[in-house]
Formats: sequence, C-alpha cells, structure tokens
Amino acid sequence: MIEFEVNENQAMSYLSSIGLDKIECSPSGLQKLIRSSLSMVPFTNIMMLARPRKPPTQEEIIDDMLSLRGGPCGHYNPFMNAILRHCGFDSGLIPGWMRGELSHMAIIVKIDGENWWADFGNGHPYLTPIRLGSGEIFRHAGLEYRITNISDWTYSLQHRKTGEEDFVENYKFTTERVPFSFFEEMVSLHYTSPGFGPFLEGIRFIRFPGGEMIAIRDKTVIITSQGRVTKNRITGIEGIEKVIKTHFSQAKYPLRDGLEALGWC
Repeated sequence: MIEFEVNENQAMSYLSSIGLDKIECSPSGLQKLIRSSLSMVPFTNIMMLARPRKPPTQEEIIDDMLSLRGGPCGHYNPFMNAILRHCGFDSGLIPGWMRGELSHMAIIVKIDGENWWADFGNGHPYLTPIRLGSGEIFRHAGLEYRITNISDWTYSLQHRKTGEEDFVENYKFTTERVPFSFFEEMVSLHYTSPGFGPFLEGIRFIRFPGGEMIAIRDKTVIITSQGRVTKNRITGIEGIEKVIKTHFSQAKYPLRDGLEALGWC
C-alpha cells in the first residue's frame, strides 16, 4: 500500500537537517518529530505557484523537503509518513474532507495498539499528536483544537479561536489507510484549479519555532509570542522578500516567480 518512499540516505539527511538522530517509537517521540519538523520546515505553497500548473513528481517533493523548502499537505504528509516508517512507526496516510470535499490528507500512527492522529501538512499549529478517543483539547498559537468521534471510523477535527465560544469543524477524516495514489485527483486539483483551494490565489509561509507561529498569509505577517498575536501588513514586493529572508532563511525560494504567477509583480 505504501507507494511514497524515501531511501535510507534521504531519511537520515532529513532527520539530521532538523537536528534529530534517532526517534523513539512512542507518543513523545512522535511529538518530538512533529515539533522539530514544523520548527524548521514551513508549510508553504510557493513552489506550487513557481512551477508549471501540474502535480509535483515524487522527486520534486523529496527535493523540496530535503532542502527545507517545505510544501503543502500533498508534500509534507506523504514525505513525513515515509520518514515515520523509516523510524519504525506503524503509520499510514488517511483522507480528509473539508466542507464535504476530499481536499486533505493526514497521518494515522498506531502505537501500542492505539491510533494517534498527526498532521504535519496544514497551516495550523498541530504540534501535538492526538490519541483518538482521548477527548483532549490542545492549545497553540491562539488556537484550540480537538478531535471528536462521529462514528466507528470517522472523526472530526475542530478548531476554536481565542475569544470564541464554539468549536468549528475544520475537516472530517477516517482511520482507513489509503495509498498515496488515492489522492491523485485531489493533488491535481490543488495544483491546477484555482477555485479548488486558496493555494493558487495567494501565498502561505508558516512555521512554528519553539512552538510559536511565524506566518505570512498573502500580504500579512502574523507572529505569536507567549499567547499574544501580532499582525502587520506587508507593503510591496520588497517587503515580502524582506520578511521571507528574515523568518524563512533556512531555504532559498523562487519567490519572484511565484509572485509573478499571482500577478503581484
């Protein structure tokens, strides 16, 4: 079933680049891998914009991740699922539906007979894996999130922003593992159809150093620090380049190509 693979050298290179050596196959080991990855490697759509309108090859995905450029869920989660399996975890890809449409993928990990959810490839601060059925609420960077059970195999990931009363569903998912090829049409739509999602109509750069958030969403930079959220408008292309150079210097990006594809320069 597992179609997306990394070899030994690629796995060791990635782990070394995010400051890790060996990962224990435990909930704490999984959390350590999540936090180390999201601290260094951003969720971003810039390569989607800079490249031709077509799905990426597995070689392009691996190159983007090994170079620490990062990517969207179709980059991040299949790559990290392969890294998890290299580390000895029993993991697999699972589908996610937003507003009833298959548009996301996440990861299920079985540890000591229990299912744990993880999602590396999302623009939200999911820095903690969640044991399904735990009912726990987690808080990071101005967001609370939890998972509720809908049926035997279906779950709802829900968000609540600071100051709001109610949780709102972000996406539904099932625990049935599927191969990477299951998402072929979904990935293609993300890369070719501007109306399918937001990633061909603006820019996203998000990472979580030390558990805090540094994000660029279109022409706004958002930074959290000890529970405080600061938002500032970015002025001009030079302003965007300066913010990228300041906060996302771990990799080189074809930023101008991406902005030109948006018609911003």
